[in-house]
Amino acid sequence: MLILAMLCSSVVLAQTTDVKAPKNSILSGQQEIMNEKTPSPLPFIDESNVMWKKTVIREIDFRQKINQVFYYPINPTEDWRNFITVIYDGIQSGEITPYRVENNIDDMVTPLTLADFEKENTKIGDPPVIWKDGEEVPNEIIFKDRMLNVTRLRIKEDWYFDKKLSQFLVRIIALSPVVADEDGISQTCWIPYEESRAVLARAFAFNRNNSAQRRTYDEILQKRIFDSYIVKEENVYDRYINSYAFNIDALYESERIKNEMFDFEQSLWEY
Repeated sequence: MLILAMLCSSVVLAQTTDVKAPKNSILSGQQEIMNEKTPSPLPFIDESNVMWKKTVIREIDFRQKINQVFYYPINPTEDWRNFITVIYDGIQSGEITPYRVENNIDDMVTPLTLADFEKENTKIGDPPVIWKDGEEVPNEIIFKDRMLNVTRLRIKEDWYFDKKLSQFLVRIIALSPVVADEDGISQTCWIPYEESRAVLARAFAFNRNNSAQRRTYDEILQKRIFDSYIVKEENVYDRYINSYAFNIDALYESERIKNEMFDFEQSLWEY
C-alpha cells in the first residue's frame, strides 16, 4: 500500500509539473519573435553633406489621447508595459545608461549607476520625518512611486538638410522622462536614443485601432506617431521657451519655431 501511494503521488506530481501555462491570446507567440527583433538601421549621415542643422527639444505630454500609449498600462501585463517601465527595465539590465541632468545643460556628460539613478529620483516627502512604530523615520517617496508621475517625455533631436539627398531630415539624439507633480516639472535623466533602441524595439506599445498590428516604442518614435510641442531651440542664451514666454505666448513661440523650420525647407525649392 505504501509503495502504491508513493507511485500515485509521483504521477500526480509529474502531471502537475507538466501542465503548460494557457495562452491568453491567439497572438501569444509574437512576444517570442519580438524578443529577437532588432531596430531598423538609421541612414548614414555624411557630415560634409549637412548644409544646415538646428537642435530642438520637444515635449510629449502623455495626457493627450494620442500619447496615452506611453503612460499605460500602469501595471505591466503579459504583452504591454508603459514607456518608463521599459526604460527602467533596460537600465536594470545594463542595456541603457542613464546620464545625470546637469544644470542648464542638455548634453549627456555624467553617466549614472543604477543605484545613483534610483537615489537621485527618490524624493523626501513633506514632512521629511514621520512616526512609524514609535520611531521617527525618513518620509521618502520611493523611486517606483515617483516613476508613476512620469507623464511627459522630452526628445532632443537634430533637424538637418542633406544637400546630396536634397532632403530635410531629423535624427533623435536623446530622451528624457519628465516627472510632473506638486513640486513642478523635473527631468529624471537623459538617455542616449541609439543605445536604447534595442530595448525599445522589443517592447510592444498598445495600438488602439488594431492589436494585431504590433507596434513598438521605437517604431512610434521613428514614425512620429505622437503629438508634441517644442520647448527649446538652440540659442545664444541656451534657455528654454518657458524662461521668457508664458502660457499662450509660450505656445505661440513653439509654433513660431516649428513654422520657421518649415519655411526654411520650403525656401530651398523653386516652383
